[in-house]
Amino acid sequence: MTMVDRLGSEERAAAALVCAPGMEPARVRELVSRAGSPGRALARLEERVDEGQLGELLARRRTRVYVEGRPGYPIADALPERPAVLLAEGDAPQVLDRPRVAVVGTRSATLHGLRDAHELGKFLAEAGITVVSGLAIGIDGAAHNGALDVEGGGVVGVVATGLDVVYPRRHAALFDRVRRAGLLVSESAFGAQPTRWRFPVRNRIIAALADAVVVVEATIAGGARITAGFALEYGRTVLAVPGSRRNAAAAGCNALLADGAHPLLDPNDVLVAVGLTPGARRGWGAPAARGQPTGDAAALLRACGGEPATADQLASRTGLAPDQVALAARELEKGGWLARDRGYLWPR
Repeated sequence: MTMVDRLGSEERAAAALVCAPGMEPARVRELVSRAGSPGRALARLEERVDEGQLGELLARRRTRVYVEGRPGYPIADALPERPAVLLAEGDAPQVLDRPRVAVVGTRSATLHGLRDAHELGKFLAEAGITVVSGLAIGIDGAAHNGALDVEGGGVVGVVATGLDVVYPRRHAALFDRVRRAGLLVSESAFGAQPTRWRFPVRNRIIAALADAVVVVEATIAGGARITAGFALEYGRTVLAVPGSRRNAAAAGCNALLADGAHPLLDPNDVLVAVGLTPGARRGWGAPAARGQPTGDAAALLRACGGEPATADQLASRTGLAPDQVALAARELEKGGWLARDRGYLWPR
């Protein structure tokens, strides 16, 4: 029996509506609402897709169709403007049966933010939680990769394009990993391109699929704050990682905290948010045993004060000559205490 054979007539009709020329998610919802079912909506639609051709496409791609109000639809609450139809592809649909946490953030993430997102994704996967995100560059991708680094880790990638369009292109390998370990989800037709308006609309699905939303780093006007806004509207718990006021990538998180989001100081806080008992492991994943820095290296690390700094700033703070700063920085890099990015030295 093929995947299409397993789809009911309403699911096939729903997929045909989504893929009709010029069809957008809001119009799908309107048509289904007026007609009462995808089948009746499709029957009234004058401009149809070739259902035979679509069936072949669904079978070839092994696409799943989730219809609002029918068994298996993954958004349980009667949320406003939830998708009438979701298309999904992947080898592990059972990831939808686990607790789900969205991890989102800016594309312009710092090294600290990327590391936090990766470690949080891994932590959640080890706890049996499915990590939901948008497959974007930066925090999203780091969280997905962290979860996928755990054997059996579950992920859901919600995309703003058709399921046959990989965006961003540099994440092609990540898309493949998500397909193998979880699901890719979209409400858009095959072939839909990454037009700007689709992304904030997509973010509501990330929020709706999640039991809690974690914002690791976010700018004031970024998409992660839009996702958090939807989550609050839907009654989801929102957690944010506090950041330095000097870090523009943390400004959105700090604003969320000021507005009442929960501070994420330990990854076990997420387990509490979704009703699980925190495990024994604490902290953000301590580094492997390494020798404590001494001499100039220790002075340089203290001068960072936990924040990124330029070599010139550190020379001024420590009184070390530029060549001494360079030698000490290389020593710290080799030991895993510092990393270089964008002209700054970042303590790890």
